Formats: sequence, C-alpha cells, structure tokens
Amino acid sequence: MPVTGNKPYHPLSLSIRLHADGFSFFVCDLQNSSLIRGEHFRRAEDVSLADQLLHELSRPDYFNRQIDQCFVLLCGPSTHVPLEEFRRDEAAQLYQFTFSGEDVSQLRVAYTILPQLECAELYAVPRDIEEAILQFYPTARFFASRAVLMERLLHHEEDTHQELPSLYVVTEADGYFVCAFQGGHLSFANTFPVTAAPNALYFILNVWQQLHLDALQNHLVLLTDGSERDQELQRSLAEYLLHADVLTPADLFPRVPLAQEKQVPVDLMALLLNRI
Repeated sequence: MPVTGNKPYHPLSLSIRLHADGFSFFVCDLQNSSLIRGEHFRRAEDVSLADQLLHELSRPDYFNRQIDQCFVLLCGPSTHVPLEEFRRDEAAQLYQFTFSGEDVSQLRVAYTILPQLECAELYAVPRDIEEAILQFYPTARFFASRAVLMERLLHHEEDTHQELPSLYVVTEADGYFVCAFQGGHLSFANTFPVTAAPNALYFILNVWQQLHLDALQNHLVLLTDGSERDQELQRSLAEYLLHADVLTPADLFPRVPLAQEKQVPVDLMALLLNRI
C-alpha cells in the first residue's frame, strides 16, 4: 500500500524473526539505527504459520512503499562446517544427516559463508514460509539467527585483546547458546534448551571442561539483558570461575541507539548493525 501525504520518502527496513513460539516484526530506520515499531505474534493454533504470516504482512504497517528491504532471521536448527571441508553440493545431505528428524522435503537447505570464522553455517528455510514472505518482499534476504552474532563476538574478543580464549554464553528465550573461538576461528558452538539456572550451569561447566579452559585464567562472558534468571546463573558461575563477566547488548554495540531497545533481540541487532 503506498504511503500518502506530503511526508518525505525515508526508507525503512522490515525484519521478520521466526522463533519456536511464533514470529516478530521489527520496522527499523537503519540510517539512524532506531526502532520504529516492534510487534510479537504468538503462533496461532487454527491456521498454519505461513497463513498467519500472510495475514499480518498484508497490513499497511508492514507492507508499504516506505519499507524498501526485508530481512528474515531464522532461529531454527543450524550446524557449522569448516570451510576447508564444506562442499556446496553436499549441504542438503549434510543437514539431513545432522538433523535426521527434520522433513527436508518441506525445507530449503541454505548456508552462510562466515569467512572470519572459517566456517559455513547450514540452516533450513521452510518452503511455505519463504513463499509467503516473497509474495510481499521478493528480494527478502534470509539469515540464520546466530551467524552474524558470532562474528560480532569474535570482534569483541579481538577488541578486548584477550590473550586467552573466552567462552561466550548468550541468553535466549528458551535456553542458552554457547560458543568459543580459537586462533580467530570458531572452535565450539551449541545450543542448550534449558531455562533453569542450575541446569544451565551444568551444561556450561561441562563445555568449559570439554574445551580444557582454566578456571583461574580464561574468561566466561555472559551476554544478557540482565534478567533475574541470568543474574542467578552469573552468581552460580562466579562460584566456580574467577572471571565470570557480564556483557550487555549496549556494551557489545557501544554508542548505537538500537542497542538500547530491550525488545530487540541481540541476534537481530547484530544483523541490522551489520547492514548499516
């Protein structure tokens, strides 16, 4: 629907974030890194997710001439392959082998090359979801939720001049994402679908031991917006590790207005700020 009136044309972006409980829309002004509108949609029980997307995208708030680009962030399963072992023509087979419970006939297996991490991230786009979005935004670009975020965390490690590798723990709505880097490339990445702090503590310390990190020298960095759950986890981690640090989105993206928006997930911040 065209924008009417005498307001000057000012391009905006629409970001669609697909997650387990539904999806979210974020309209942002990338010129000044600000949020215009954010809205969250619970998954409906009586219609398919694709039909629900079609309905919401047809609203003038989310389909108009002022929105000139669309990004889609998928929070589904993904895996990582070292670049030296990655073959494009084997991506679908490898994804199916890794996630044997997924019905790949209903998915388009995609990949993102992450040269800074020396790996490729494999993920899947539901075909009906893709078709629904492309009806409104034919040039929409699809991304795995953690790809750009991991690159930003690597930059943070380099910017802080850490001589020893750190273990990064990213808080998510339904669990925690854990990753680490070694020699400038990705050495570990996994997701743990636990929300209780004691269970999260068990998984995180298990990864710490797997990576042979030192409790007195290496740093654990908890990326969080300061929720009560994460505060409890941070206190528990401090009982075992000397350096259990807290990193907020504002710390990760200093002097960026969008980083002050608590309703914008940090993976989406990383994606949008990478597009500016």
